[in-house]
Amino acid sequence: MIALHCKSQNYTYNPQTGEYTVGDWVIGKKRRPKLLGKQVILVKSIVRDAYIGGTIVGFEPTCNRKCKVIFKEDFDLIGNAQSIRHKGWSNGRRSVCYI
Repeated sequence: MIALHCKSQNYTYNPQTGEYTVGDWVIGKKRRPKLLGKQVILVKSIVRDAYIGGTIVGFEPTCNRKCKVIFKEDFDLIGNAQSIRHKGWSNGRRSVCYI
């Protein structure tokens, strides 16, 4: 699972595919394939629970090693608190947390 610190809630929804897209995130190219099918949650703060989440179905490269994350929503992940104060937020990474 990964948590994305997305306080602006600037994701988009595609009603034709039922998929959400959110980005730009620094997620290594080698790590992306391993995250397909895994869960993602979006949080407004590293001390708040998830406001949306789902299963990662893809990545869209952008620039400077960044990418957009594409996911299908899973309502059971709303309110998920696994990322609250998780040690994965440290090491200078305040936007992506690997849980």
